[in-house]
Amino acid sequence: MSADTSPKKAKTEESEGPCPYKVVVLDIEGTTTSISFVHDVLFPYVKNSVYEFLVEHWGSPELEQKIEALRAQAKIDVEAKVEGAEEILPTTAPALDIIKSVAHCIRWQMSIDRKIGPLKSFQGFVWREAYQGGKVQGHVYNDVEPALERWIRRGCSVYIYSSGSVEAQKLLFGYSEKGDMLKYFKGHFDTAIGLKVEKESYSKIAAEIGEDPQSILFVSDNVKEIRAALLAGFKTAITDRPGNAPIEPAPSKHPRSARIVSVQLEDTSVPVVKTFDAIFDREAEYRPSEDHQA
Repeated sequence: MSADTSPKKAKTEESEGPCPYKVVVLDIEGTTTSISFVHDVLFPYVKNSVYEFLVEHWGSPELEQKIEALRAQAKIDVEAKVEGAEEILPTTAPALDIIKSVAHCIRWQMSIDRKIGPLKSFQGFVWREAYQGGKVQGHVYNDVEPALERWIRRGCSVYIYSSGSVEAQKLLFGYSEKGDMLKYFKGHFDTAIGLKVEKESYSKIAAEIGEDPQSILFVSDNVKEIRAALLAGFKTAITDRPGNAPIEPAPSKHPRSARIVSVQLEDTSVPVVKTFDAIFDREAEYRPSEDHQA
């Protein structure tokens, strides 16, 4: 993608000054990437191909490792009396019966939208072949790449934090519709560091990055994640992309059909943005001043 090097654009960026944060941490689904791509392309691909995929790769060491992790999780779920949970057949059962059992487990977990490590790891395994074989290309909104370039030019480091496995994240950006975008990211986090709705997860990310939480901007479409990040001391922005769920709590003074500009969370006014361009347009809200506290 060719950069816009017009004098007007260069003057605008030069006049911006330093970013009011040092690090940007981005969610994927509903933020960099459309929810419909995840739910209408990636998830159905796994559900529809899981049985054939298991048959094709049966006996491979990597598949055996991932099935063992799924088997251990299924046992935990059954013992915890999770509704609908069933144990995966033992290794002593006939191969085709085990394959049916694993496929059933995968489809059941996806039907209730579970975000656990063994499932995400298996999905990444399936998607790897799909991306590398050209069957799937990752969707990324048009405003994302210019924003990544702009942040990096201004000295910010950019990370991804998603409930999808690190492998799945790298596949989406490495095989995106816009080419290999991995060069923009300094690192990736998934739920191995903690659930995205827990404050401690963001504290761990800040510690691993080695930056004060106040110098980190987290961008997501999920209000629960935004609240957790705020509690950890992060700056935040909520994305309102096409197809995203309604933002709650919606300010009472705004009718449902009106454009929501910000949401009040944890005594903080959090910007609501439809594109990443708006994050730059509203940088003043992240800068402390006599009249405004971000």
